[in-house]
Amino acid sequence: MTNDLAIPASSKSRPSGPSRIDIVPALADLRLADLLTLLAVENTGSVSGAARELGVTPSQVSKAIARLERQFGVRMLSRGVHGVAPTPEARRMLPGIASAVEELRSLDGAREGRQADVQLTLAGPSYLVSSVLPAIASLLPRTKIRGLELAPAFMRAHVAENLFDVAIAPGGIVGRPASWTNDLAGEVRSVLLGRPDFVRGLGPLPLTGARARELPFIGPATIGGERFAAVGDDCPLSVAERRIVYEVQTIGVALELAASTDHVVFGPAIAARRLLEAGVLVQIPVEGWDVRDTLHVVCNGDRVLSRMRNAVVRATREVSAG
Repeated sequence: MTNDLAIPASSKSRPSGPSRIDIVPALADLRLADLLTLLAVENTGSVSGAARELGVTPSQVSKAIARLERQFGVRMLSRGVHGVAPTPEARRMLPGIASAVEELRSLDGAREGRQADVQLTLAGPSYLVSSVLPAIASLLPRTKIRGLELAPAFMRAHVAENLFDVAIAPGGIVGRPASWTNDLAGEVRSVLLGRPDFVRGLGPLPLTGARARELPFIGPATIGGERFAAVGDDCPLSVAERRIVYEVQTIGVALELAASTDHVVFGPAIAARRLLEAGVLVQIPVEGWDVRDTLHVVCNGDRVLSRMRNAVVRATREVSAG
């Protein structure tokens, strides 16, 4: 009797590497929380940022990463001038880890009657909130979202008062608290708009600035105390330089009014997208008028999770680019 009988012939041709007996205990010891920690470090780019997002201490984050390194036998993070980042070995593993975590989340969220586990208060001009909120809701289905329609000037004045968690702000918010992040999410272009029949009667286009000054405008207004006070809308013609026939508070009301009367309105093209696509309103080109403003997503870094911030930025970029 030879020793060959003690070892199956097929085992001689097996490639070297960990056996199933080696792998199963490793998986049994694997902690889901450690995988979530690694994903949080990748999203935030720092140990402290991941700790803040997860509500733990930086020491706990470091210990979780150390456990993963022992279990997988590879170094997970490398440190650079801009913080920490996954090593090439860890980066190859991350898609599989993220996919597994999302599968587990979907199973957990499929339980009937599950309540939203996170809340988010989003602020922005009315036309941006109405455009971006549905996209955010689709990206964050388990998040309870509160939408606040606030003028950019109001958001800038009250950013430190925690009235909202994230703001979609044309021009950004200068002087925001240090804990607030800022992501560029596109641009807002403002144009002059009117009914097609009315615009055809204006004669050759583009109009000169002097000719635009003669048009009947729908202008912006806001309530200040017990009186009405006009506010700026970035039009190249100031309120005093325009012949304003109607005053309204929101761009949505102004657009609907312009769509049914022989009056023009100056405002963000994104707010009029539906009416422009339907041909109810058309743009009126004016010589020298090219008004654009950067669009920013500003988040309270102490209250907004990284995945939520990324979802808001993604939704805002998609809407502004569309």
